[in-house]
Amino acid sequence: MNRMLTLTIFFGLFAIAVFGVHYYLWKRLIKDTRLNKKKFFTVLLIFLGVSFPVSFGLAKVIPYNISFYLLWIGNLWLGMMLLYLFSFLFIDFLYLFIYTFNKFKKSNDYNPQRREFISKSIALGASTVVFGATALSIKKYYDIATVKKVKIKIKNLPDGFNRFKIVQISDIHIGQIMRKHTLQGIVKQVNELKPDMIAITGDLADGSVGFLYDEITPLKDLKSKYGVFFVTGNHEYYSGAQQWIDAVKKFGITVLENENREIILKNGQKIVVIGTNDREGGRFGKKNAPDFKKAFKDIKQESVKILLTHQPPDVENASKYNVDLMLSGHTHGGQIWPFGYIVQLQQKYLKGYFKYRNTQLYVNQGTGCWGPPMRLGTENEITDITLI
Repeated sequence: MNRMLTLTIFFGLFAIAVFGVHYYLWKRLIKDTRLNKKKFFTVLLIFLGVSFPVSFGLAKVIPYNISFYLLWIGNLWLGMMLLYLFSFLFIDFLYLFIYTFNKFKKSNDYNPQRREFISKSIALGASTVVFGATALSIKKYYDIATVKKVKIKIKNLPDGFNRFKIVQISDIHIGQIMRKHTLQGIVKQVNELKPDMIAITGDLADGSVGFLYDEITPLKDLKSKYGVFFVTGNHEYYSGAQQWIDAVKKFGITVLENENREIILKNGQKIVVIGTNDREGGRFGKKNAPDFKKAFKDIKQESVKILLTHQPPDVENASKYNVDLMLSGHTHGGQIWPFGYIVQLQQKYLKGYFKYRNTQLYVNQGTGCWGPPMRLGTENEITDITLI
């Protein structure tokens, strides 16, 4: 199946799903409640329904300082839509239980006025919950990033690397809802931690370098003793990976494309930092595919190995190469509760520390967000890792 046909099928199914969800919300919020100004609220729901795909498309062709506001509205509704959907599905589950119970009792007390009252009460209750959760989650998103301090014991760590500090940021998604001034604050937080090494584990940007280059310039101010390392995420490939790689290199950041670098102390002790391309890169050309064999070329078996790769499932490959520590992102920790439970069906390693066979894994929740400017049950994270 060629890529154009795959995209057509994907967007067709996406459009059907979006229409279905909005019809369901229209029925629960407007039709069943016999809401006053039904036409106005129907038009408003249609506007919100198309705001996300339209703003996403416009962001590809208009400057970010304009598209940002459109994206913010569309992305916010995406988050609220999910909260409404979960709320009403939960209520419908209870409805099904009650309906089955009444059928068992052979009860038949249908009352139109009572049903309308119940529908209005449920819609009001769900809206109160959704708007309250939205307000809290927006505040959580705009709070300064949380610094997670983690100590990780590495077997056979050279003495000179005891208390070696790696600061990890991930999934910033410039071009969605993060702006330059927010990134400046993140850079300031990272520098204040006085890292020995900085790791950026993918999904830096969403959109073209032409529109977003100025927004990422604060990265040039990152400071660490032994360098800043970057690996691609899946979103780099959606946005022109080579252009973003070239842009990042201009800031003195080392991009690891299926390759490795040694960090050598004055006494000759060393560790190896390895980076692999994102596992979706191969869809955009063979040269973009992850290549573990190439990445681990010429590394001695006994060397301490730190692997940067965007998606956590790669830990299974990492363990084959006796990686001591792997750093990833991608999952956003689920970002909006209870969506994390669905994410975990596809991503076994959702957030935090894990161990797979002989390899330790840390999954950053994302220093920024994709989509809704909302954090519910998660937080924007900067990870402060100390090797011991």
